[in-house]
Amino acid sequence: MSWDEFFYPHSVSIRNAQPAGGMGTGYGTARTVMAEVKDEQRLVRNSAGSEVVSSSSVTVPISEHVPVGSLVTVWPGTARQREAEVLAVGANENGVDDLDSFLVLSLK
Repeated sequence: MSWDEFFYPHSVSIRNAQPAGGMGTGYGTARTVMAEVKDEQRLVRNSAGSEVVSSSSVTVPISEHVPVGSLVTVWPGTARQREAEVLAVGANENGVDDLDSFLVLSLK
């Protein structure tokens, strides 16, 4: 088993939000990303500063670019599959340590 499989045992599909001016938000092409998915309800602050309930946390490598508003499909190919909007993105940068640096995506 590799460390990637240890830290990121799941996979998700991500479609990045792409602002389209007066036409609303568009979305990029879906890409599959290794991740860790936790279904848990918790209170987070969205980009407007309002408190909202997040139903899932998705951890992805820090090299991924995932803007707030992007769409993430968790548990693809299972009965629990669902697509949800990214409410907030947090970064955990571990610098020169042997620990992985990652993003935590809070999903609607």
